[in-house]
Amino acid sequence: MKYFQIIIKRVLTIAFLNVVLFSLMQPVLADDDYIEARRLQDAGEILSLQVILGNIKSEYPGKVLEVELEKEEGDIVYEVEILGADGIVRELYINAKTGKILSVKEDD
Repeated sequence: MKYFQIIIKRVLTIAFLNVVLFSLMQPVLADDDYIEARRLQDAGEILSLQVILGNIKSEYPGKVLEVELEKEEGDIVYEVEILGADGIVRELYINAKTGKILSVKEDD
């Protein structure tokens, strides 16, 4: 019985440490994403987020809720989530190099 308690204690300790270490790594991963986006922008491979948002604000006014930079089918795409003035949340998929809106999805 004592051996079993020691094993359980070690397993729980390892699990706890994994959770703590992973949570500490999240800001590092976010920093890496920012660095990569900045590198791509400086190399002229993508437009800046400021340019992208400036291009879409007249057609899709509202509050920007979230922005992600993703690679989809070989293209780099900004995924911009906007809460429109009409109260509808939309996800816009925008080619990061050209600024062209690829698709718009309304969230339910």
